[in-house]
Amino acid sequence: MQAVFHAEAASFLGRGAFGETWRVVDSAGTSTAVKIILDEGYPQALLTREVGGLQRAQDPRVVALLDVREVELAIGARQALVFEFVAGGDVAGRLAAGAGPSWDEAAQFLRELLGAVNALHAVDTVHRDIKPENVALRGSSWSAPVLLDLGLAKLLNVESMTQYPALMGTLPYMAPEQVQQESGRKAADVWAVGVVSYILLSGRHPFLGGRSTAVLGEELLDRMRAGAPPLPAGVPGDAAAVVHRLLSFDAFERGSAGRAYRDLGGT
Repeated sequence: MQAVFHAEAASFLGRGAFGETWRVVDSAGTSTAVKIILDEGYPQALLTREVGGLQRAQDPRVVALLDVREVELAIGARQALVFEFVAGGDVAGRLAAGAGPSWDEAAQFLRELLGAVNALHAVDTVHRDIKPENVALRGSSWSAPVLLDLGLAKLLNVESMTQYPALMGTLPYMAPEQVQQESGRKAADVWAVGVVSYILLSGRHPFLGGRSTAVLGEELLDRMRAGAPPLPAGVPGDAAAVVHRLLSFDAFERGSAGRAYRDLGGT
């Protein structure tokens, strides 16, 4: 990594289905996050989609794409996406450390994450894999979430590369229509925001409880149809109402990210 990017230092951040992400520090001390596509079979059209979605969504709550490069590795030439490095960790890390937000902080997080999703949806892009690992906290602040990793993102005005039936996303955060192997559209992102926010407000998954393993098939769908249990009594009322609406089984009842953002005072 140091030789490829002429970096002073590089550290491993994580591995995904198609590649690895590294933090790279240059001679000026500037950090970037570099996502290297290691899978030589990674479709060029999928890479173009991710680049297009990020370039179209200019919002501080969506990670900024700085450059696209072809890099030479020992295994051959590979594509690399260079992103801003969002310092502050991600939601998954904070929860694993037992450093969850207060209810007021979680309500602010919900509003701003909805703002990020609304920015994507405004340019006809859906994320399709919103989960704690894919939301950074800029400056470690719960009021400054940043959406990461648009590898499954889909531009709604181009033909999808995904051939359904196929599960795309991470099961505990999938909307009912995705679990049923239907196309994940804007309403699926809205659902995922609801799941993440419910966990922050209650400490539990709305349909899997405290269990770390997924409940598959019809049992999971039955729990979704029954609705999420009430949030704790102290949760701010507007946030609780929005979260429960986002977790409506029928996609049309969830409303848009923009509507929910405005309901929570976003402008």
